[in-house]
Amino acid sequence: MKIDAMRVTTERSPEAVLDFWLGSLRTASDASRENWKQRMRRWRLGPFARSSLSWDEFQAQREWCEQIHREGLKRFFRDPAWETPKGILAKLIVLDQFPRSVYRGTALAYANDPLTTSMALQACESDKEIAHYNVVERFWLYVAFAHAEDLKVQERSVEKFSRWSVDLVAEAPPERRRISQFVSWSVLKAAIEHAEALLLFDRFPHRNIALQRPHRGGEPRYLNDPMRPLWSYTQPPNPDYFALLGALHRMTGGLDADRVSRDALAGLLRGAGISPDDPGSPMQVFEIAGAAAVPYPLVYRHLLLPEQAGTLDILLRTAPVRELMTAVKRLFLRNGESLGEGELVWPPRSAKDSMAGAVDVTALNALVRGGGRAGTAAGKTQQGSGPRDDVDSVEPSATGLPKPAGPLTLTVFNDSSEVERLAAAVDEFANGHRLPDADRFHVQLCLEEIFMHIVEHGHDNAAAHGIEFRLEMDEENRNLSIGIVDDGRELDPESYMFQLGPDTIQEENVLDRLGLQMVRSCVDGLSYRRENGRNHLSLTKKIRN
Repeated sequence: MKIDAMRVTTERSPEAVLDFWLGSLRTASDASRENWKQRMRRWRLGPFARSSLSWDEFQAQREWCEQIHREGLKRFFRDPAWETPKGILAKLIVLDQFPRSVYRGTALAYANDPLTTSMALQACESDKEIAHYNVVERFWLYVAFAHAEDLKVQERSVEKFSRWSVDLVAEAPPERRRISQFVSWSVLKAAIEHAEALLLFDRFPHRNIALQRPHRGGEPRYLNDPMRPLWSYTQPPNPDYFALLGALHRMTGGLDADRVSRDALAGLLRGAGISPDDPGSPMQVFEIAGAAAVPYPLVYRHLLLPEQAGTLDILLRTAPVRELMTAVKRLFLRNGESLGEGELVWPPRSAKDSMAGAVDVTALNALVRGGGRAGTAAGKTQQGSGPRDDVDSVEPSATGLPKPAGPLTLTVFNDSSEVERLAAAVDEFANGHRLPDADRFHVQLCLEEIFMHIVEHGHDNAAAHGIEFRLEMDEENRNLSIGIVDDGRELDPESYMFQLGPDTIQEENVLDRLGLQMVRSCVDGLSYRRENGRNHLSLTKKIRN
């Protein structure tokens, strides 16, 4: 491994990349259990992905990413060898895989995806990859498909991996067929899971934090699901990235579309006691980009260069950045609010067990852009936000005993970003009334599905419309009553009684109404009436003790 890493840092060639990345697993004949195990650990994917990259392997990838940043893609890959079939494969691996290790947990990890998707599509046009690449090499063309936030490309991914799975097993020597079959099934399962996420959400919800995209309906439930795919935990957010961005916002009074000007970066440096005019200052990023203002991810990538290590260290130790770092970590960590004052341990023990499942991206953006709350994961009680008008307070009473939990009355607007506020309020209500996890999950699922149905189908105009939710618990009998009132178009009660049958399984029916069918299956009673131009939907559910 160390020899491969040394070679790839000194020899800029496709063969050096393929030796480094594929090692002793170059063809189906090499597909032993040990080779799969070693390669998948390096690749950090598949059933054997249980360990992190070695320092030598990480440094090799980092040096390539840094030099590409300094030179630009055209100059870095100017050798004609990169336009051969093996050169295209090696270049795709560099652009698709290396940033995912080097820039983990930031928008930079995904920045090359449109380019690598296009490269893979061209390489696989009319199945010509079958002639140019063996079955192990083809795998890396298809991985680029799986990374695309494009449903048609995901369909291509499943199609290609299905054929690949059969070919891998067929080409493996008899004594290695079983392990290849196990690997092929695991890979195909992951490809289907990627496509399923795109089918449901039209994007990958686990990228929302790094890309600072507020969650949409159903995504928090997906992210908090204990059966969430393991590959979706591979990019836990990087607090440094967001803390520095927040410091730039505060230094300038707000960045326009997160673009950093010369004055903004110079102001941040001066605030840390660094002269922007010093030779080797990070101000060089503007010369590299050839622009007077550059996207923040490019500035962050520049600060990660070895020659900027001293500057980055000083910036990260300034008081504003340290304060933001603590707030961001508290937001990202599961139960972060209970860890007390002082420096929070980072990196976390594991992304799955220590990180919040669905980080409140709206709270993160507000925090980064100045003046926002240091919230918690979506669906968890907001700490330090004070009593809210739309949720009955559960503050301690004057006697020191907690007040009895009351009903929840909440009005949200027909905007998909409001799903996080709804989920947080419902979770606070569930805590106060001691709802078991299974019942809590069903209530959240019902309300999110109904809310998103109203957002997507309820109104003919783009105006803001209030949607009223009221939850009330009969503690003695443990019966939960839910009322939802909105001024949208009249509902079809039959939508909630929809049953899948051989005559009704049509795409438009399933996609539009399956969520409402799930609502019906999660509650014990459902009624509806239309009154004075408003929909009144009532649900009841028996809560277990």
